[in-house]
Formats: sequence, C-alpha cells, structure tokens
Amino acid sequence: MLKQFAGLTSPKIKSLKLLYSLVRKLGPVRINTLTELTGYKHVTCTRLLDELVQEGLIYDSGIGESSGGRKPLMYVINPDPYYLIGVEITNLYTTVLLLDLKLEIIDVEKLKMDSQCTGEYTLNFVSQCVDELLSRHQIQREKLLGIGIGVLDPIDKETGVIINPNLFPAGGWDNLNIVDYLQQNNHTKVMIDNGTNLAALAEYRKNYWKETENLVFVSSDMGIRCGTILQGRLVRNKIEMDEALGHMVVDIHGPRCSCGSYGCLQTYSSLPAIRNEVVRRMKRGHVSILQENVNDVEDIDYHHILNALEQEDTLCLEVVKDAAYYFGIGLSNLIFLLRPDFVVCGGTLVPKPLFYEVVSETAHNRLMHFPNSDVQIIKSSAAYNIVAQGAGCMVLDFFTEEILP
Repeated sequence: MLKQFAGLTSPKIKSLKLLYSLVRKLGPVRINTLTELTGYKHVTCTRLLDELVQEGLIYDSGIGESSGGRKPLMYVINPDPYYLIGVEITNLYTTVLLLDLKLEIIDVEKLKMDSQCTGEYTLNFVSQCVDELLSRHQIQREKLLGIGIGVLDPIDKETGVIINPNLFPAGGWDNLNIVDYLQQNNHTKVMIDNGTNLAALAEYRKNYWKETENLVFVSSDMGIRCGTILQGRLVRNKIEMDEALGHMVVDIHGPRCSCGSYGCLQTYSSLPAIRNEVVRRMKRGHVSILQENVNDVEDIDYHHILNALEQEDTLCLEVVKDAAYYFGIGLSNLIFLLRPDFVVCGGTLVPKPLFYEVVSETAHNRLMHFPNSDVQIIKSSAAYNIVAQGAGCMVLDFFTEEILP
C-alpha cells in the first residue's frame, strides 16, 4: 500500500497517508491524539488505522499505560514492510546503506574513491551493492521503495548531473545522468538531492521531529556546509547555497579564498585548509608521524591526516584545534542569524579527536552574552552515514509526507 501513497490519490488514500505520516512522526501515539490533529471522527480514524494495521504498515507498540481499564492502543510504524537504499557520493568515499522505514541502518557498503572510480564504475558498484544487500538479508526486490542519492558537490537535479566533476579523482562523471543510470540498472525509483540538506533532513526526522521545528546541520569536510530546517520544513532554493557558510568571513586579514574574498571560514577549517597548514608546518621543521608515511610532504593526502588524528599526532591536533576555533566562531555567527533550537555537527572531522569539543566550546563562549539562548550544539548521531540516511529518508518522504489540512 505504501507505494500507492505517491502522486494523485483518492480521498481515502490521502487520509491513510496522513495518518501514517502522523504515526511516523509522533509514535507511539494514541488514537485520541490523531483524531484531534486530523479532525476525523473517532470511528473513522479507528477504521482507517485498522486498515493500516491490516496492511502491516503500523502496529500497537503495547506500551500504553492503563488508568485502570484496558490499556490504550499506542501506534507506531512497522519498520520492515518495505526497505530503502541510501547512497552518499563524495570524492573521498561512496557509501551505500540498507535502511528500514525507521531509517535504522541494517547494513553498510563503502567504496574508497581512487583513480579507478570513474562515474560508471562507482554507479555499477552502487547497483552491485543493492543486489548484494537485498540478497544477503533475503529481501524481495518488490519490497524496495527506492534509491536515494546524496551528493555534496553541486548537482543539476533536473538532469541528475554533477556540475563540477573535476573534483573527483577519476573521470567519467561529465554529463553522466546518475538518476537515469541507476533507474535503468535497478528498475526502481531513484531520487537525488544536495547531501547537506539530506543530512539535516535525516537528523530532524530521526531525532528532533517531536521536539522542535528549527534545526541547523553543519559539517566540515572538503567544504564547509549547512542545511537548515525552519518551521518544520527543509529550506531550499533553486540555487543551492549550502556552501555559503564556508564563505563567511571570520578574519578580514586572513588568506585569500577561492571566492576572491579574504579570511573565509573555508580557508581555515576545511580539510584542504587543514592539509595545507599541516604541509606548511612540516616544511618548517615541525615533527609529525606523517613523516613515516611519505617521502615527500606534498604527497600527504586527507586520509593520511585523518589517520594521524586517530593516533593523536601532536602536529595534526594543533592544526585541527585552530581550525575548530574558527569553525566555532563561524557557527556562533550562524546561530545569531538563524536562532535555531538545535545545531547538529557532522562531517568527517566531528568523530575525530578535539574538533567537536573546541567548536562547541568556542560557540558557547560567544553565546554567553545572550544568557536566554538555550541552543543545543550536538554531535551527529551517525557522522559518517547521515547523508546516506537522509537520501533514504527523501525516498520515504516522497511516498508518505502529507501537509495537515
């Protein structure tokens, strides 16, 4: 039935879709709450909920508290009548997730992007993963709702093409329609969107939907990006500006940025900026365990630095601490402008030592001037997989989300 929720539907299907969406958001939820929110009569709401139960889409969680009589029904969605594939494509890794309808990760496959990972090679890897993941967990193909793709680099959503393919180590991405290619190979619905927006969507749906309507997701990777949920809706526009945070000026006397300005956050806190600073300091004689990995400091790449951070290399930690300080300043500026209830920090650097702690402390220190501000700055729940989870969420939203009347 879930697939029937998409597109033009009958009044009855629209009602079922609305109830499913509310159970998804609020569950465990009582029927009285659902009747209040929808305006449906109790008998009508009961009949529709029973139909969703019979279809296996929702069930009674059994956790309702009795006030002396029969325990009230508390509805939640069933996580496994259908499944989702969520994919993140970056120039570092491609991640493929098998997800249930609660966006819980069932299984993961990853591809480290190198010189052999052309566009077709990468998309063939994704298709192969879809087959293997479904087979491994004995899931029938018709139970796959679709494939969602999140790409951090700018994309043309109408054509499914990456706008700047030169950022990838291998070629073959020019004019490659990712959506069409995967649809032809997998015979299922495929959707694509900006990865940072999808990360914000996943965090909101999984963790904060019941608590707030205002959330910001920020990340520091190759670029510095943010996605925003305001009044319960993902903020979008025709010209994606998720990288605008990276071009916020934090030091007018700082280095020149690729955008032409000086002292942008991108020049201090992105992975390329961190890598450049590490190389610069090593050329000046600073000691690092990175010297054991390369003969020429110019050969140091992002993976070397990330591994060195895990080993708590002193030089890399010093550079990351400085990068995190500037990121915290930029983040506090963003909070002053948007005034969200929650800020979720994600990206490659957040799980590594020191970065998140310094970012959070720096931002909170600047917010102390506004004692009534109770914004919470939190680590992403799935730093390495949140974009792919959001990609799966996008597919589920396509079928299930309805605006309240």
